[in-house]
Amino acid sequence: MDIGQVPPSAPGKRIMVEDVEAFAAAAQAAPAEAPAGQVLPFAGIRKVVAERLTESLQTMAQVTIAREVEAGGLVARRAALAAGFEAATGVRLTYTDLLVQLVAELLADHPLLNATLTEQGIVLSQAVHMGVAVALEDGLIVPVIRDAGTRSLAELARDRTDLAAKAQAGTLTMDEVEGGTFTISNLGSFGADAFTPIVNPPQCAILGVGRIVDKPVAVAGAVEVRPTMWLSLTFDHRIVDGAPAARFLQQLGDRLASPG
Repeated sequence: MDIGQVPPSAPGKRIMVEDVEAFAAAAQAAPAEAPAGQVLPFAGIRKVVAERLTESLQTMAQVTIAREVEAGGLVARRAALAAGFEAATGVRLTYTDLLVQLVAELLADHPLLNATLTEQGIVLSQAVHMGVAVALEDGLIVPVIRDAGTRSLAELARDRTDLAAKAQAGTLTMDEVEGGTFTISNLGSFGADAFTPIVNPPQCAILGVGRIVDKPVAVAGAVEVRPTMWLSLTFDHRIVDGAPAARFLQQLGDRLASPG
């Protein structure tokens, strides 16, 4: 023990053997300190997510680039399709559905962002299996929409809705959460503007999507109020360099701005 912590039996007196023995006995009898506040178990989905994300950061050379883009085209397309879409399919059309379709189409021109690094080399996936992050009470799970690049918007929206419901109910199968080649994480509905997503291994990249906000934008020398949003692309620099990743983000921004 630290002798400096042992008080003498009387102020100003020498510390005696009896003082040390009394201090030791009191320390042994004292209850162990408990952490302040409630202690939550670190297990289940929360622990699995923590382990995977820690592994991701430790094994990849992750870089994040961000870009604020105009989203007028995205907003206009959803507004034009939403009412008839829900009536025809029974599914509410979301911005995430439109983003899944756009990103899947664009990845055909950027195969390295849809790749996996293995011991044999860089494996380019022949299909886009899109992971869509779903927030749960006790963690995060990423169900996978298969063959997103070749499916109709109605099929993508129906799959996204079904998988999200299964995620909330805890009934997802292993096949529905494995095999993704790219992930979208949309925190816009939670009011987030921008964030730094972490790649879901063994994938190469993940797109973070922020909320859509009307902001003043300079257009041809004049100021107009237009819907804007932040996109954040995190990628494995071992597979993809900054310039091609930035081109992907630029092209995606152009498509989100265009009404066509």
